[in-house]
Amino acid sequence: MHPSDDLSFERYREALGALVLPGFAPRAGGVPSIVAFEGPNGAGKTTLCGAMSNSLGAPSCLGIDAAWFSRAFKVRMIRDADWFASAMFFLSGYFEQERELRTSRAPLVIMDRSLWSTLAVHAAESIQRLEAILAMLRPIAAQVRVPDLTIVLEASFPTCQTRISQKKGVSRALDTLTATPDFHRREREFYRWLGPQLPAVRFLDVDNLTVAEASAAALEVVRRSAGNGVAQC
Repeated sequence: MHPSDDLSFERYREALGALVLPGFAPRAGGVPSIVAFEGPNGAGKTTLCGAMSNSLGAPSCLGIDAAWFSRAFKVRMIRDADWFASAMFFLSGYFEQERELRTSRAPLVIMDRSLWSTLAVHAAESIQRLEAILAMLRPIAAQVRVPDLTIVLEASFPTCQTRISQKKGVSRALDTLTATPDFHRREREFYRWLGPQLPAVRFLDVDNLTVAEASAAALEVVRRSAGNGVAQC
């Protein structure tokens, strides 16, 4: 890596460290616990969500309501839309998904990405984008429920690239849009910034783990979190 890249990253880290999350809604009674999986494209979130859902006997869902995910709309909002339109689109999809989950009778729901993914992607693009999104969220944050437990999957850039290459069609094409070492590094730094500001963010290194090994490790994280705002199936 060129020395100027390191200097640029240090400036990015300093600017990120000066920002603070708004205060989100406290956990409400009578609603399912949400365990969200986060991390870069190719880390294995969707695969692990399916494995965890089976292991725990808990339903799983995307962090965006299904009504938002027609293929044409998804491609437009990820690839073509202005960044602020994309951010608001995906955040509104999360808000609606969270509203729908309030009526669920399941004690626990496994979520494939959440609102943090939207913040992570735009933070990795520029600090200015993240500042703008946080400013937009601040007036409404007290009405927004965030996941009770966020498990951030960590994997190296080469590992993520290998896993992305095994995907097909639109999923692969969209994942490659941000497939650069610098983006991967800044996205990881966002999650490192996020962790200390929330009560329950855990990091899980899945770089050299099989699906079964990663599932077992994630299951242990969920079990250790039971009783701390996270229901146990």
